[in-house]
Amino acid sequence: MTLYRQLLATMLALFAVLFVSAYMVQFNSTRSYLTEQLSLSVSSTANSVGLALTPYLETADKVGAESVINAAFDGGFYKRFRLELLADNSVIERENSSTVQDVPDWFVKLKLFSPVKYESVLTAGWLQLGKLEVEGNPGQAYYELWKGMSELLISFLIAFVGTILLLMLALRYLLKPLEQIRAQALEIEKHHFGNKIPLPRTLELKQVVQSINNLTYKLANQFKEQSLATERLRERAFLDVVSGLGNRAYFMGQVNSWIAEGGYGGVMLIAVDMLDTIYRDEGFAARDQMVSSVAVSLKELLKPYDGYALARISATEYAALLPGLRTDDLLDVGEQVNRVIAELVISPVEPVHIISVVGIAERDDEEDISILLTKADNALRKARTERSGFAIASLEVDTSKMGRLAWRNLLELAIQQKLFRFKVQPAILLNSNEPHHAELFTSIHHEGKDYFAGEFMPALEQFRLGIDFDKEVLHFVSVYLEKEPGIRIAVNLTATSISSPVFIEWLKVFMEQHSKLSTRLYFELPESAILHSRQQVTLLVDLIIRSGFLWGVDQYGRNFQSLEYLESLRPSYVKVDYGYTGMVLKDEGDQAFLSAVCRTAHHAGAITFATRVEDQKQVQVLHKFFVDGYHGLIQPPYPI
Repeated sequence: MTLYRQLLATMLALFAVLFVSAYMVQFNSTRSYLTEQLSLSVSSTANSVGLALTPYLETADKVGAESVINAAFDGGFYKRFRLELLADNSVIERENSSTVQDVPDWFVKLKLFSPVKYESVLTAGWLQLGKLEVEGNPGQAYYELWKGMSELLISFLIAFVGTILLLMLALRYLLKPLEQIRAQALEIEKHHFGNKIPLPRTLELKQVVQSINNLTYKLANQFKEQSLATERLRERAFLDVVSGLGNRAYFMGQVNSWIAEGGYGGVMLIAVDMLDTIYRDEGFAARDQMVSSVAVSLKELLKPYDGYALARISATEYAALLPGLRTDDLLDVGEQVNRVIAELVISPVEPVHIISVVGIAERDDEEDISILLTKADNALRKARTERSGFAIASLEVDTSKMGRLAWRNLLELAIQQKLFRFKVQPAILLNSNEPHHAELFTSIHHEGKDYFAGEFMPALEQFRLGIDFDKEVLHFVSVYLEKEPGIRIAVNLTATSISSPVFIEWLKVFMEQHSKLSTRLYFELPESAILHSRQQVTLLVDLIIRSGFLWGVDQYGRNFQSLEYLESLRPSYVKVDYGYTGMVLKDEGDQAFLSAVCRTAHHAGAITFATRVEDQKQVQVLHKFFVDGYHGLIQPPYPI
């Protein structure tokens, strides 16, 4: 029982005892008063009637005596009149045996009033004329007692209810700091650090609140320090200090992650040959300044391309990963790269000097990272030998690949005719070996061929069909979860839906209609969407949490930006980017960074998952790095 309820119950019990005691005192007092009044009334009546009867008894006027008794009996509340005439031993008697009116029988049966009788001997001098007996009727006393105490009881009940309400309000006000402390403690337990609790006036509570506020402040600072330490580790392991871009290790991790995800696109090697010239002619500082300028220009150029990665991999070379781009788009980007780099050159350069060259390798389905980078490097050498100045390697266009219009037609058809196929892959908790949830994977089946998300997702985003796609997926999942109560499913939302107010309004209605699925339907958002569309993501996440649903972060740690969003957005879990976990699983890369990003997630109350785990040996490795769970080929996807 809560302290509030304990205090309320105790005080109500005390007030109840007080009210009952006061009521009983008043009850007994009223009863005694009515008894006394009844006794006085009977004795007074007996004396007055006796005086009135004496003249009639002296003359033996029995009729007159009877008239006096009738008048007295009818004029008051009496149970019995009895006159015994001693002269002839006759009796005049009147008796009222009627029940008490307007009083419950059970109340009368309590026998609160004892019979009140008064007897007197009527005399004339020394001569005894008769005996008069008057017995009072307690009916009026019962009536007066019942009426008075009923009214008092109603008044007491009204006062008691009023007291309860006032007590509840007073206790809620006085104990509000305790409720705030409880709520803050729950938030701290979840590694969420909210605002300070206002200091109450009560000294004891004030001290406790101050301590809680200090604890919250210290824990919040610890989280910030942990986040900053993680950032420093990431910078040390994966950042090129001069350019502010990722280094070779970072780029290799991102390419590996992209290859593991599937899909199309390409990698681009950019050799900025003029950097050697600048170093030779102007020195180290000038070269570093140009390195930074090239990095800024390239980031600005590639910003519109979702999922890109950019790195400096040597003194004069940059590398870019461009998922979801076809041949023509890759060539266009290559030309833009050479142009923006050339625009940075202030001093005229002789035509014989090459400012920069670009080599592009487009991904084939079965290519690994070494083959892909070798192709890009060969393309770079070919571009340098065949052309001077702005040079770019040519790619042979594969006519068998679908064009943009074909992709659009396929996606619209899939949405209209529901051509989607679904699989789920369990995410397993390490400590219990039980599934936490299952991630949903979607493909399109058309004319005997399957098209996977890595293939159609870029076109889906390009043609702004993500909203319709997500609606179809969520509708399917809601129906499936209704039929299969033993599973929890995580659905990845598209970037188009995340940034759409229309979709957010639709999702609000959807979650209201399917509120009973709140513990079994999770939403996943890519970290890139969180960082690039923070305002829209905040609105979406607030809606998800208010509706009682849970959400997670996909590709956690992929971007070179602060991880402090974890504390403000409060995801339930994060899936660490494969670019980092893959290195550790293959005995490569900085292991300290993986541990750091996992600890940062834990401090924000989030569970951490590794992706694309292939065997039990890798599962054992994950135990060392604060990873809570995993999913991958060790638990292959299965159709639903």
